[in-house]
Amino acid sequence: MRIILLILKRARIFLLFLILEIIAFSLILNQRSFQRATFLSATNTVSGQINQQFNNLSSYLNLKVENENLVRENVRLRNLLDQSRVFQSYGADTIQDSVHQIRYTTVSARVISGTYAKYNNYLTLDKGRKSGIKPNMGVAGPNGVVGIVTNVSQNFASVLPIINPGITISGKFQKSGYFGPLSWDGNSHQEAFVEDIPRYAEIKEGDTIISDSRSRVFPEGLMIGVVAGKTLQTDQNFYRIKVKLSTDFTRLENVYIIKDKLKYELDSLSSAP
Repeated sequence: MRIILLILKRARIFLLFLILEIIAFSLILNQRSFQRATFLSATNTVSGQINQQFNNLSSYLNLKVENENLVRENVRLRNLLDQSRVFQSYGADTIQDSVHQIRYTTVSARVISGTYAKYNNYLTLDKGRKSGIKPNMGVAGPNGVVGIVTNVSQNFASVLPIINPGITISGKFQKSGYFGPLSWDGNSHQEAFVEDIPRYAEIKEGDTIISDSRSRVFPEGLMIGVVAGKTLQTDQNFYRIKVKLSTDFTRLENVYIIKDKLKYELDSLSSAP
């Protein structure tokens, strides 16, 4: 206590000066509107900038939570969209069973590891058997087709992306309706090729290529890419179409695993003698 009193005694002149300055400053602000307005404007600007910086920091720290919320919302909307697809009969009747009205559902997942610059590229997802994931399920991303699930453990799944030579899917030209096998040649992770397109087919650069239900993995209509060029195959009767893929595998984080309720029923029919 004695030390504090000594400090106050030594600084008494400075403290008196400071008190007088505060009193004078208060009088000016109270009696002169221009100075008061200027002061309030300056303090509002400073406090606004400080609040903005705190808000920016808070928003950055909450990005992960926001992304997860967006992914869940996307899954919900995708499932609602699939619920609106009513399957028509194999003939003239319409199937009324509500179970058949929901063929595809999706489960969100994150890419926790993977490659895109190798020959045998792969992805690992953070969802597995506990989430109902099985081999041969399709995987899509925000911009379109990604690949097919190959192996599943309790909590994880391995995926062969379409930039792996071990996978071939059916791709369809949205405008013309022609379709063919799409595969990767082992070079650029941005390109794949559709083969066996008839020479007389009207194919132009920029035409959209979508998934085809013939693959029995993806629902029809998922984006695959756009035409980036074409060359004649060796027999000169069919085109080999270069496709610029819509999915950027260098930035892929969130994906959707597609569950097809009718897949195994269809597979059992195709394997029947």
